[in-house]
Amino acid sequence: MPGKKSRQRAEEITAGAGKKSIMGKPLLKNIICMLCIPVSILLAAFGGGLLMKSDLYQMVRNLVFCMLPGLAAVFSFQAGRVSGDLGYDNGEHPGRFLSLYLCGIICAFIFTKLPETGWIFLFFYVALARVSNSITGMCGGISLLVLTASLGGSVSMSVFMAYLLGGLIGTALLACQKDEFYLAVPLGLTLGSQLLLIFAGVLLDQGKKISRKDGLIPLANVIMSGILLFFFLRYYRNRVAEKADDLYMMLNDPEYTVMMQLKETAKEDYYCAIHTAYLAECIASELKLDVRSAKCAAYYGHLPQEKLDKIPFPEQVSVLLPELKEGTKSLRRKEAVVVWICYRLVREIQLIDHKKKISYGKLINTLFEKQFTMEALSESDITLPNLRYIKKRLLKEKTYYELIV
Repeated sequence: MPGKKSRQRAEEITAGAGKKSIMGKPLLKNIICMLCIPVSILLAAFGGGLLMKSDLYQMVRNLVFCMLPGLAAVFSFQAGRVSGDLGYDNGEHPGRFLSLYLCGIICAFIFTKLPETGWIFLFFYVALARVSNSITGMCGGISLLVLTASLGGSVSMSVFMAYLLGGLIGTALLACQKDEFYLAVPLGLTLGSQLLLIFAGVLLDQGKKISRKDGLIPLANVIMSGILLFFFLRYYRNRVAEKADDLYMMLNDPEYTVMMQLKETAKEDYYCAIHTAYLAECIASELKLDVRSAKCAAYYGHLPQEKLDKIPFPEQVSVLLPELKEGTKSLRRKEAVVVWICYRLVREIQLIDHKKKISYGKLINTLFEKQFTMEALSESDITLPNLRYIKKRLLKEKTYYELIV
């Protein structure tokens, strides 16, 4: 059950979300932010080329090398926004990504004046990935690294690879947590890897004995990266992730206002939602899917659209609901398929005259043979082993079906 503070915070989110959806500002904000990303890196590369007095060929090279990763970041961000893979509410706030990206451009110019061992790119890789997803963060981080490398003169391949691999490792270890943030071990591994890469890729490549002075700047680089990452990830957890957690906690509560209203006005629909959510939660958990979004979609997927428009669903749920509304042919994500199968089964059971002797096993087999075939779900991400497991799991719930009213 949600705590009092969490419920109050989630109710505040609910109150404000309706106004935002009506005003339609997120789409315009998204377009503006996405346009600013390639334009800003293009202007930075062009302006840097003028300051460095680069010739025409170098300037064109820098423009191409810097802009293409920036465009890839835009495309990846939009793809994640459409598919709901950005995590939490990042798709609704593209300004987070843009703000960090602009700060990265400024720092890229500053880094050209610093020793190569002092570039703090690790922070931007992880931070950009955290406010989008891993692929988008990598594209954004690479474009910033290319900007510094192209304006910094003769940057060796070893230096470039040290920061590229460091960003890749940091993104893999620190940007993929969904429900919980575990900082100590992944942060330690990330910083240790970055320090090792700087020594191997920059200092050892110079072919000279490393002095104590040579090690101070990389050490300061890693320490500063660690401090920035720690405070950023904690801030993100407190201001973004916990807000989404509270929202899920509220929406997945069977005593939430909308659910209680449904219980009073349409009792059969209420119990259908409860049982569908139970089955969907069990199966999604066992298939290692997004359990929270599947359960939430199971609760509200059958409601009319005008009611759904008033509820501030997380992005992952907002992607599932239209698929469930349009039926089998529109199902794409595995979570939507799981919810749809559970919902159709519960509905069929509710329509049965329980005074008659019905074989629930036969009912399930019939549904899977006629409605839940691979041909019917060919456009979705579900696999044949997934379907077999779902069928097997539902057959184990025979005693549970008798409780459905």
